[in-house]
Amino acid sequence: MASRALLAPFVTTLALSAALFPLFLPGCGGAQQVSFVSQERPDNGGETSVRLHSEPGGERELPSDSEIVEPEHPLVGTKSERALVHIHTPDGVCSGAVVGASTVVTAQQCIKGFPAGSNIVPEGRDFHVEVASSALTWTQRRVKKIVLPSCEWADLDVAALILESPVEWVVPLTVGTMPGPGAKVEALGFGTCPGEAHTKVSHEGGILNVESEASVVDVRLCRGDVGGPIVDRAGGDIVGIISHRDDPEGSPRQTTTVFRLDTPSSRELLSLAEKSEPGKLSIACKR
Repeated sequence: MASRALLAPFVTTLALSAALFPLFLPGCGGAQQVSFVSQERPDNGGETSVRLHSEPGGERELPSDSEIVEPEHPLVGTKSERALVHIHTPDGVCSGAVVGASTVVTAQQCIKGFPAGSNIVPEGRDFHVEVASSALTWTQRRVKKIVLPSCEWADLDVAALILESPVEWVVPLTVGTMPGPGAKVEALGFGTCPGEAHTKVSHEGGILNVESEASVVDVRLCRGDVGGPIVDRAGGDIVGIISHRDDPEGSPRQTTTVFRLDTPSSRELLSLAEKSEPGKLSIACKR
């Protein structure tokens, strides 16, 4: 009994130390304190499981051209960097990626004022994409068609843009299978985090959770990154699109939800984008 009394303070100290010990992972702007996504205790004997955070809602304000600026010259050290594009719309700017000769994929929330299906962009509407050229400068491509799924962006945050003319120099990224928890991925976008240079477009992180349409990664979302590609570090394929931050402002957690491109809904949208006639496309969300 005396031994137990002497050990009690020591055990308590160990327990508190374990609970307070922080986990640091590389994020935007250097090392960030990161926590796994929220834990929920299910009815399975007390075990915990990782789950997605609360669903996003409402309209998101996109950053303007004056807030987010591409590097003066494209960063083309890797295939994924060459495929990264900057999307300019009347409502703001987003990131995206080339996945076909004339096809760009981005987030649905970046596209406002168009209904579900295949839409022709009216002449005179400022809707274009900045793409890397063979001269290592930016070249502009007008968007002629926008293809959106038949659901809200909170359920499938993926959209396809068809360019007026093909991209000659950029090799399109191949859509691959989303890897499981623990796999390393690369997140690319033109967003800017506090204390970070505009020219840093790539951040590395890991997959924390995979669900039917989305995944959670331990990469901090910077303003302007929405729509950018998530690339599997192992194979170099594009596996997802950056959607939204999971944690509220001020939270020490740095997790972001990305929508998968290997699901039936996303693959159908991309495969039909170049073939579809205006208005004759309906991609439902298969959850």
